[in-house]
Amino acid sequence: MLQWDELPYEAETQLYRELFPHCRRGVVYLDHAATGPLPTPVVEAVQRYLERRHMGQTGLEWELECVQQVKEQLARLIGAPSPETIALMPNTTAGLLTVALSLPWRPGDVVVIGAQEFPANVYPWRALQRFGVQLRFVPMPDGTLPLEQLLAALDERVRLVALSAVYFLSGYRVDLESVGRVCRERGILLVVDGMQAVGAVRLRVGEAHIAALACGGAKWLLAPHGTGFLYVAPELLERLTPALLGWTAAHDPWDFFAFDQPLAQSARRFEWGSLNMGGVVGLWAAVELLMDYGPERAEQRLSALTGLLRERLAERVPTMPIVTPAEPEQRAGIVTMRLPTRRIAQRLVAELARQQIYCSARLEYVRFSPHWYNTAQEIEQAAEVMATLVAVLGTDGDGTPQ
Repeated sequence: MLQWDELPYEAETQLYRELFPHCRRGVVYLDHAATGPLPTPVVEAVQRYLERRHMGQTGLEWELECVQQVKEQLARLIGAPSPETIALMPNTTAGLLTVALSLPWRPGDVVVIGAQEFPANVYPWRALQRFGVQLRFVPMPDGTLPLEQLLAALDERVRLVALSAVYFLSGYRVDLESVGRVCRERGILLVVDGMQAVGAVRLRVGEAHIAALACGGAKWLLAPHGTGFLYVAPELLERLTPALLGWTAAHDPWDFFAFDQPLAQSARRFEWGSLNMGGVVGLWAAVELLMDYGPERAEQRLSALTGLLRERLAERVPTMPIVTPAEPEQRAGIVTMRLPTRRIAQRLVAELARQQIYCSARLEYVRFSPHWYNTAQEIEQAAEVMATLVAVLGTDGDGTPQ
């Protein structure tokens, strides 16, 4: 059984909690897999941008410096070889769609996808069906993706495997290094949806042989909506032909009438035009905060918090199975319980919210997702309230005893 004093960095984290005003109001926010709250430095960065525009400052020197800095920090965060491999995107879907539409496809090519993918990692590949590309869904028993299931789906027609690093519903964390090794050996591109991983656990794109990774900023990175990034491995960068060209894709965007000039050698060629600068400075501040706290520290702390939460829920609500794996290496920041029906899940989440404990109902599941700034006390409180509500509401969700 885990104890409070076994959780790493509890004392050090208290200083950072001051940057999250909801903590002072007694709100227990365990819904980062849905949307992350904006910490004070992020709000201040966006306010600075808005104030500059409000006061008529047309120059973007500070904002453009933030663009370069956030690319450098994101490259460090995921182990990319250079900030030149990072393009800024409005969301995960845009990043995946950029890759999907920039590859040359042949009728009969196959894209392999997990059967429980979030739609953001399905629809960009579905758009390829008009080119004769086929989607092949891999079964995911109990919300996991065993390597043998994936291997069974790979044949000579498979051009690309598209997987989430962490699955949004079960919280299962894919062994990307094993998958990447297999894909590399077979000449298959591995494209990763990093939305439920980046900011929660560390990814090393080189070690996992990831060809491309797309991620939005509004969840675990604690950045504004409408922000995100796309990583493209150097060897893939040379093979992609952008399907959507914006004016900033040019080698020198400020040479306005040189319409036949080459495209940027970097991943900037995939940026569609003027950036969402208000969001970008917020993303910069969010990544700066994570790097200041320490990605390794955040991962260790979050692993301990989810381990404690999983243990407490299993103890206090034994009638509701937990679908998130127990093994630390197979989970990230999500702990999910399966309820009998969608209605019961929604009712429990609504009742938890009335007591200022925030999580999500997804289908017939209740999903908790703490972050590194949460505390052991908040975990204990959430598990205790959940147990009380289940006891009161019963299995039918309307107060009928179990």
